[in-house]
Amino acid sequence: MGRTSRWHALCALTVTAMIAPVAAAAASPMRSPRSPAPMACKKVSPDGRELSCAVALPAGVKVRSANVRVLLPADYARTKRPYPVVFMLHGVGDDETAWTNPQRGDLARLTASCRAIFVMPDGGSGPVAGWYSDWVDNSFQYETFHTRVLPAAIDATFRTTGKGRRAVAGMSMGGFGALSYAARHRGLFKAAASYSGFVDTMFGAPVSGESYDIQGQNPVFSLGTPSRRVWGTQGSTPEVWRAHNPYDQAAALAGVAVFLASGTGTPGGPQGDNPAMAANYGSESYVGHLNDRFAARLQEVGVPFSDGRYLGGYHDWVYWRAAFTASLPVLMPPVAAASRGCGS
Repeated sequence: MGRTSRWHALCALTVTAMIAPVAAAAASPMRSPRSPAPMACKKVSPDGRELSCAVALPAGVKVRSANVRVLLPADYARTKRPYPVVFMLHGVGDDETAWTNPQRGDLARLTASCRAIFVMPDGGSGPVAGWYSDWVDNSFQYETFHTRVLPAAIDATFRTTGKGRRAVAGMSMGGFGALSYAARHRGLFKAAASYSGFVDTMFGAPVSGESYDIQGQNPVFSLGTPSRRVWGTQGSTPEVWRAHNPYDQAAALAGVAVFLASGTGTPGGPQGDNPAMAANYGSESYVGHLNDRFAARLQEVGVPFSDGRYLGGYHDWVYWRAAFTASLPVLMPPVAAASRGCGS
């Protein structure tokens, strides 16, 4: 069967496409005593680089958790210089600790030479996987939290270079979030990277939306797919879906340094195989098709991107870690964070 036909045959697997695998103190260094609303932080790693912080939420902003992990540059305590900020977004089975978990993102090791502050907010999971959006039913305001409240809190707590020196990246649902945020909030991010991101939520509409709704809100075992509570239904409010959908917003990424990575969901990938991850091959196969569509759309609207797509692979952290490392030469230079061993 040809590749295109195989993608269409896999449409029934749309629900699994967004599954990111589910996991079976000192005060923070403030930028200035006069900084508004600094976060409350404590060290959670022996070297002091990783902090667990809590953000004070303003009235009207609700999220599952306002806890944020922050990973400081190795030399932060020894310098007085400001640093750019890179936001790292997670998938539907994770929380703010996923990217720094050595068994998952292993970010502390991968960023040992990076001159940037890495910020990892919670984005919800399972039935309350937030899809990096303000929900139409007003239950959650993840987008407002991540794009307005959190940047201000980070700038108030740490020495940052502020506006114009931010990047964003994510895997699976977080890849969707990285590209959606970069397109919807022009000027907020100079670079954006997606690793196996769900970059076209409208593919297969309106049938796909009904499937997402059924599976996403299952109280016993939710797959984290977006229910109608997030954007309404594809049939009744397609404009809301498209306003958040990276595929439909591709032209708005002009001027953003974009990195796109995904696999084909077949054996023989560059990071090896794992027979125990059979379902994750199906997920990556579908996601790979969405990324092929998105890449073609970027070319159609004249937006350049760095192509990190690869043959083989499955939907899991071993591939996302490799994709993150490959993306550093795209993410770091636009925010002036490249250094030897980190994007240079």
